Amino acid sequence: MKAFKYLFITALTLLLFSACERDDICPEDAPKTPQLVIQFFDVSNPEILKNVPKLKIVAPGNDTLDFDTTSEIKLPLKTSENMTEYDFIQKSLSNSPNVDRLIFDYARTNEFVSRACGFRVVYLDFQGTLINDSNEWIKGVLVEESNINNENETHLNIYH
Repeated sequence: MKAFKYLFITALTLLLFSACERDDICPEDAPKTPQLVIQFFDVSNPEILKNVPKLKIVAPGNDTLDFDTTSEIKLPLKTSENMTEYDFIQKSLSNSPNVDRLIFDYARTNEFVSRACGFRVVYLDFQGTLINDSNEWIKGVLVEESNINNENETHLNIYH
């Protein structure tokens, strides 16, 4: 009886491990849904990257991202809607934070990666709009790449 139990457990273990085929595992380097890559530039010298101190990004009703000092960030876009909005908050040395809202519009398409990885979303016809207020710290935005299919290039420039 012990031999039968040992044989059964061994056979079951072999069956479980042999059931995984090579294409059932999504490789780490497989393409994924890309994030929006944003770089910040000096409005008075548009060729020079400019750090944003104490930047906070808030998606209304969602999570908050905090950056100490940065000139480049990556943000996720919604995969189930054709629009994402974020509040960009610069917490300067003064106690009153300066909030500017950016709205991103785009078309979405699903791209098949593999059986193991499934689909990823690619964003097409990307547009960024700055909602003006009386005290904006962001002076302008420029779309560098309107099709977002990787994170290897900058998609949006923000001038401040």
